[in-house]
Amino acid sequence: MSATASFYVVPYERLSDIVAAATPVPGGWFRPARDMFWDVLRGAGRQLEAFGWSGWVFTHLEIYVESRHGFLYSKFGDDAASRQLSAARHSDWLVLPAASAAELLTMLEGVACEAGDVTAFIVGEYGAADAAEGAVAVQAALVTLKTWLAAVSPGSVGLLSIG
Repeated sequence: MSATASFYVVPYERLSDIVAAATPVPGGWFRPARDMFWDVLRGAGRQLEAFGWSGWVFTHLEIYVESRHGFLYSKFGDDAASRQLSAARHSDWLVLPAASAAELLTMLEGVACEAGDVTAFIVGEYGAADAAEGAVAVQAALVTLKTWLAAVSPGSVGLLSIG
């Protein structure tokens, strides 16, 4: 099963609105359930260009970065807001305030993601089948993540969604 990776940039002051809208309002006897999350999210900010590969590649990227560079990019987010969005939406969300996004971008600038090393990592973790294509996808995820993070300006927050 595939997943989609997407990234949204919203003003920081709208984060509480987005988190509040994350849990759909259940229906009752005389009213249908209401899920306003996507309307609130799209109304609050903007979605950046979508990632062209499966969103699960970001999991491979994170494991690669941890094994080769000793850090997890998911540790740079706002834990409470990330957990709340993930639980309410039943998918993975990482909430990155501007300072965290800038710090993560600086860390990722030092990540060497050479084709041979990434291919060797993919083979070691997942086997040789499609390892070359997997390496290209991991490299693309790194470039995309850096582009997304660079778009998070002071006073805003980045929202990475994988699901």
